[in-house]
Amino acid sequence: MLLTNAWVAVKGNIKLTLVLRGKLIHVVDKLYARVSLVKIGFRLFPRVSYRQVVLTLPKQLRIPFHNHSNQKRLYSEFMVLAEACLSELILAHFKTDECEIAVIVFIHTQSRNGNYNPHLHVILAKGAFFPSNEDWKGFQYLSLYQLQLLW
Repeated sequence: MLLTNAWVAVKGNIKLTLVLRGKLIHVVDKLYARVSLVKIGFRLFPRVSYRQVVLTLPKQLRIPFHNHSNQKRLYSEFMVLAEACLSELILAHFKTDECEIAVIVFIHTQSRNGNYNPHLHVILAKGAFFPSNEDWKGFQYLSLYQLQLLW
């Protein structure tokens, strides 16, 4: 049985933790993953494009994560950290302090070969909401280099 947590932040003030239980399904076909991303995205905000981001835990932190006495809290904070990192990246992209992003974060604790490898799959809206003028601004590019520096 696979236990997957999903942490959702929409417009910066709605936070929801979902726990999904089901059989382990490996997504081996990139087209299937892309179609799934589009289907999920369409249900969230129509006419908004999404991208997938995968963030991994450094190898040297895997054993402390695995042996931690409160893994639920640690994993939750790991997901919150991902949202904060992507938010900072997008704030820098738009050169502002007042935009809000939309993300869904799923944590996977196993790699395809079954090894313990905590990593996050993030569905990221390709844009940000600006509450001051109730405007949505999209982006096509985010700097992978800047993401690596922040993460």
